[in-house]
Amino acid sequence: MKPEMVKQCCTEDGKPDFEKMKRFMQSCGKQGFSESEIAMMKQFCGGAEMPDPEKMKQLMKRCGCHMG
Repeated sequence: MKPEMVKQCCTEDGKPDFEKMKRFMQSCGKQGFSESEIAMMKQFCGGAEMPDPEKMKQLMKRCGCHMG
């Protein structure tokens, strides 16, 4: 994941933040979120440990955010 993307989607300690992630995806052009996308995002943002970067990449790709 790109450092600027992490900065925009995560809290200061590096954990994903649901609202920040949602805003980031909207800034990438994402219009609406399906139930499964919301569930997937909440799953990433609710964990105590750091999310799997590979799964995070898949989520971003699925939601239309291309991180390069």
